[in-house]
Amino acid sequence: MAANGRIPVRHEDVFPQPTTLLSVDPVEDFDRKRAGDGDPQERDKDTGMRLWAVSVIDPSAQAGRREIKVKVPAEHQPVPPNGVGQPVEFDGLVVIPYLDTNRAKPRVGIAYRAAGFRGAKSMPKAS
Repeated sequence: MAANGRIPVRHEDVFPQPTTLLSVDPVEDFDRKRAGDGDPQERDKDTGMRLWAVSVIDPSAQAGRREIKVKVPAEHQPVPPNGVGQPVEFDGLVVIPYLDTNRAKPRVGIAYRAAGFRGAKSMPKAS
């Protein structure tokens, strides 16, 4: 099976600890915005649906890199199932490796996409 640059993964393989939802925001298409398009939101190349950046905190990530954005296609802004600040899990998660050449020293970066998100199966225990 060819991955076409997108590698399907399980949520728990990427996020071994519960992720906390920060926000759900539209992803801007900078070319459309520069052109003065009335709707500068980026669209999914396969489905044409609007793309939303779901920002989460990954406590298992290296300090300074804990905020992760996962792009999710949906025609309307997804509503957080349990509200902002609550744990979420991603469905249909894929990682997309790419070469980041916008730095003095190029590096391999990883972008994330998901089919959707939902409240976490188990809520973390309060301390």
